[in-house]
Amino acid sequence: MRNLRPRSPAPVPTRLLAMLVLCVACIPAFAAERAELRVLLVGNSLTYTNNLPGLLRSLAAAQEEGPTIATASYVFPGADLAWHWRKGAVAKALRDEHWDALVLQERGGILACLANRLHSNEPDCQASRRAHRQFAELARERSVRVLLLGTWGPDPQWQAELDRGLRIAAKSSKATPVFAGTALRAYAHANPRQEMFTDGNLHPALPASLIVAASLYRELAGREAQARDLALDFPLRPVSAQLQGIAPMEAARPASEGRRASLPASELAPLLQAAAIDP
Repeated sequence: MRNLRPRSPAPVPTRLLAMLVLCVACIPAFAAERAELRVLLVGNSLTYTNNLPGLLRSLAAAQEEGPTIATASYVFPGADLAWHWRKGAVAKALRDEHWDALVLQERGGILACLANRLHSNEPDCQASRRAHRQFAELARERSVRVLLLGTWGPDPQWQAELDRGLRIAAKSSKATPVFAGTALRAYAHANPRQEMFTDGNLHPALPASLIVAASLYRELAGREAQARDLALDFPLRPVSAQLQGIAPMEAARPASEGRRASLPASELAPLLQAAAIDP
């Protein structure tokens, strides 16, 4: 009678073993947290009205994919970029902290002067050109991406000049233009019964600020935002908000100004579609 020995387990094929190892290694990736973009915003009442940075954070947080966004915003009523550069707070933040992107929003119609030969040498226009370049150079030294947030004008001709000026500023500072004002104006023209501004053609109502936020998100995240219910758990700052411009708006006390709201996905969807149209 033969002496029976227990069989050794058959060896696992090398290729199959490698696949098993890879599968085990990729399990944590599915559970990993979403990446976070740190964004520094600079501007005035067109940025702090309705708390554009807060809308941007909420829009990113509501997505199932893509990065979340953290913000610090240096904003002051009527401020231009030259004012922010002189104050030095934004430059210090760029030097002292890590940022993924810098968003620059110039005052009102200043950029339109760059597209007009008769006004391109005026002091405000030259100061704006210089401030764009100074901020962009400092950001590039720290590998920070620079976005120029386009604003809106009172009529199509003014908007066209703003957009030309935005392109000129973006080219000279090697930054990325975001034509949020163009998207906003197109939506307002197509929806004349919807209130888009609180004081004529100047400051945005909440739907307008959401279009601007969606335009920014699209450029920052590299993808279009999907309509999801938004919980706006932060003050929607009014035009009259008291802000100093030398410290992040996010660090200011919520105070009693502003209001809190929620927005269903059904109301958000057409605004996101407006931001998805290329100028």
